[in-house]
Amino acid sequence: MPAGTGLALGIDLGGTAIKVGVVNRAGEILARASRATEAETGPEGVVERIALAVMDALHACGRELSDLDGVGVGTPGICDAARGLVRSSGNLGWKEVPLGRLLSRRLGVPVRLENDANCAAWGEQWCGAARGCDDVILFTLGTGVGGALILGGRLYSGASGWAGELGHIRVMPDGPPCSCGLSGCLETVASAAAMGRAGQEAVAAGRSPAVARIAAAQGGQVDARAVITAAREGDAAAAEILRRAGEYLGQASAMLISALNPALIVVGGGGAYAGGFLLEPMRRVIAEQAMPGPAGVVRVVQAALGNDAGLIGAATSVWR
Repeated sequence: MPAGTGLALGIDLGGTAIKVGVVNRAGEILARASRATEAETGPEGVVERIALAVMDALHACGRELSDLDGVGVGTPGICDAARGLVRSSGNLGWKEVPLGRLLSRRLGVPVRLENDANCAAWGEQWCGAARGCDDVILFTLGTGVGGALILGGRLYSGASGWAGELGHIRVMPDGPPCSCGLSGCLETVASAAAMGRAGQEAVAAGRSPAVARIAAAQGGQVDARAVITAAREGDAAAAEILRRAGEYLGQASAMLISALNPALIVVGGGGAYAGGFLLEPMRRVIAEQAMPGPAGVVRVVQAALGNDAGLIGAATSVWR
């Protein structure tokens, strides 16, 4: 591929959807496409669906693969970026899948592979809320709680690639069981999914007619979006759900701040749309529980790129 075209392809591979975008160096998405993941078809089937989405995006902007500087993929789970290997992904049901090699063979171009939360952090650092910041902690609040650590301007992966699993910091002794085998992990009490479950409990107990009404209007599902909307309308039970989630995030953040001294904590994912309902209690607990020195330096902000952070970050990985 010719170098220096200033365009890269970003692929955000999720458990239910594949999102593809042609991205320039300013982080602008020039064309995009999506397909259902259909993980039940296995790695080869998913690779074929990725390839179809790639061709859709390229066709939309009149480009060819040969016009790009490279291709980057963000994938859920633990991956070995150097080997292009998805080591374990519960969302996809994969273990030891050589996604980089499979996709490179299908597309005929080199492919850069990275964890999806790491890609989101790269995207926010490249052109979002963390632009120009070299010491960043990212939380992503979705089905679980993802995380990424950028320290000294570099992504920190740890000794065996597991660094950044922030959702599995234990914040609630004897708390709910977690998919990782522990209990009381951050993602059991502060993920978007956990907010939705707490909303369901509030509705069942008759404590939140606003959440029930909003959920009914959006198809009957009580999810984080319904809880956040109800909180904005002044619903006390919904606001309490978000406050508790923010406090648990603050508790985990305080530990990380005292250990790592970041300049910035960025909160993204669907749960982050709660804004101040979540971030204010988070900031308060940090002030109470983190060492005063590093706590006085760090800022806590909402992510700027929304659902595009992972796609943009995957594309910009080509230039790193």
